[in-house]
Amino acid sequence: MTQSDHDNSPAASNALRSTDSADQLVELSAIAGGLAHEIRNALSTLRMNLQLLDEDWGEVEADPDGALPQSIARRSRTRVATVLKESQRLETILDDFLEFVRRRELKLSNADLRDVVADLVAFFRPQAERHGIELRLHAASTPVVCPVDVGLLKQSLLNVLINAQQALDARDGAQAKTIEVTIAVEDQHGIVSVADNGPGIDPEHLKQIFQAYFSTRKAGSGLGLAMARRILRAHGGRIEVDSTVGRGTTFTFRLPLHAAQ
Repeated sequence: MTQSDHDNSPAASNALRSTDSADQLVELSAIAGGLAHEIRNALSTLRMNLQLLDEDWGEVEADPDGALPQSIARRSRTRVATVLKESQRLETILDDFLEFVRRRELKLSNADLRDVVADLVAFFRPQAERHGIELRLHAASTPVVCPVDVGLLKQSLLNVLINAQQALDARDGAQAKTIEVTIAVEDQHGIVSVADNGPGIDPEHLKQIFQAYFSTRKAGSGLGLAMARRILRAHGGRIEVDSTVGRGTTFTFRLPLHAAQ
């Protein structure tokens, strides 16, 4: 990966913010932190006791001469397993929320987007293959150097790749499933686009997909795309979406090029 030393100038220390003021975000973070502490403690106690209950019922099921029928034990263990799964899901949602509201400083360096994206594609390819998806990468022939926080940019791109994979998982039909990742230069911006041939997004949802907690999937946190937009805005860039129902969706990242390019 090609990148310069970190720039420690004030411009490189821009805080990652939403459209709310910084003071409001600090207050929200403090409130969320206290709430998270209390909820996490409760979840820990709940999970521990449910696990002990599951072990107890396991002993009842293994003992056919016990006082309680095996059918009750099996039914109860199924219900306990569901509660355990839901408690884990709640903890994941909490972790996602804390990640969303946490303030972080950008650590900018001049990086070639071709290297950044190639690393991420190599990381994501095994997951795509497990879901029967062909992941293709098309890179510009010359360097596309932008001042970016490499870790945060990869996180935002990964959120979009996961979104594309989940959309393709929900698609009907025998057509081959593909995700096309393209790196280019356009109007003094480095461009990274992620295009899938999934079911597309209903027009009524397009204006909502970047809103926190909006999700069309039952198990979705609704924070992945909101976080991606926040990261792009912090870089002075933007994320755009174009979608056609029945044909697929393309997310486009636009990042300012390095001034010397």
